[in-house]
Amino acid sequence: MSVIRKSFLDLSPYFFNEIFRAGFSLGTSSFTSENDRKQLAVDLGLNSKHLVIPKQVHSNNVQLCTTPGELTETDAVISKSMDIVLSIQVADCIPLFMLDKNSKMVGLVHAGWRGTAKGIVDKTINEFKNMNERTDDIIALIGPSIKQCCFEIGPEVAEQFSNDYVIQGTGDRSFLDLQGVVKNKLNTAGINNENIINLNECTCCQPDKYYSYRRDGKHAGRMIAVCGWL
Repeated sequence: MSVIRKSFLDLSPYFFNEIFRAGFSLGTSSFTSENDRKQLAVDLGLNSKHLVIPKQVHSNNVQLCTTPGELTETDAVISKSMDIVLSIQVADCIPLFMLDKNSKMVGLVHAGWRGTAKGIVDKTINEFKNMNERTDDIIALIGPSIKQCCFEIGPEVAEQFSNDYVIQGTGDRSFLDLQGVVKNKLNTAGINNENIINLNECTCCQPDKYYSYRRDGKHAGRMIAVCGWL
């Protein structure tokens, strides 16, 4: 009997830590159901019984997780427990992974334009600081997400961001560099450039690799981001 292994990106090497595991599912397999999310954790060698599964609502709500289970209205999850496995789902929004090099503090942020405009990245970094973490010890990874080439927006969205990250399109339309906005927020908070990893991949441009809500609309699947300690 053959076994089909679901495909995913193993992001762990980017964090230079052999016992920390991080992964991101690809569009060749959907990880939208609870069982598939558990399977992705298993594929990474993590304990699927310890999953944290937030219900994402494009908020700026950040939750410190000490036990596994489902969370309501949460778009960023953080933990210092080695027994917790964090997860989020995305389909163009940024999956932002965070890890403190000298402690067990980890985080996963669902950073779409709404949450980013509301300050979810800033709030998550502040939670790290509140736990006595030094920002120069934090590594951040900006995962596959829609890039400026495909992220056309209207004026009501553009006005919420600096002109430094918006280029003019046709008429009142423009294009937003959300990855650039998030990277700037990380820098402003004190995270060093050498500790910020951007995979520089556009989900909308690569239909053979990623799901994209902007490209496929309501029929789009979702990718799952997972991280935890072995």
